[in-house]
Amino acid sequence: MLKGEFMYKKLTAGFTLTELMAVVIIIAILAGIGFGSYKKSVERSHFTEGLVAGNTVVEAVSRYYYDNMDLTSSQRRRPKADYLDVGFSNTKSCTASSEKDYCLKTRYFEVVIKDGVIEVNRVQGNKRKDYYFNLYPEFAGRGLDQCNSVSESGYDLCKSMGYTSCSGAGSSYSCRKS
Repeated sequence: MLKGEFMYKKLTAGFTLTELMAVVIIIAILAGIGFGSYKKSVERSHFTEGLVAGNTVVEAVSRYYYDNMDLTSSQRRRPKADYLDVGFSNTKSCTASSEKDYCLKTRYFEVVIKDGVIEVNRVQGNKRKDYYFNLYPEFAGRGLDQCNSVSESGYDLCKSMGYTSCSGAGSSYSCRKS
């Protein structure tokens, strides 16, 4: 070897930039698919929470109805929320001021007691989201429960939760369990 001459050894261990970019792109695609599935499963769990909250109020309204047979029909069918033995964790005040005496709110839903029907509205912040459902107490026809949607994503959610008998088009759908 001559003086001043350096010998370089070629390193072949490691990855090229192209190989690393391919791996990053594949991971990003898989994460995107996983995130979509995650969001759907979270919304399905929220839907179930709304059903549980709504059915809890339905049962309380039915108990109130049968315990207070001496009241007028409208007083029995639409008791104020304070008269029911229902308590939700994470309760907040309802956004509908005219309905506040007949409304209970969880983190994701407002449950409004109407005459003969319990309306469970999916809310986010102070706005209604893309679906709501109506639950009927025993005295009003328990098998009539329906999931209503104001968007295609709400419609898909209603169908995936077992409400398959649907009617409507555009931005308004109504589905029942068949």
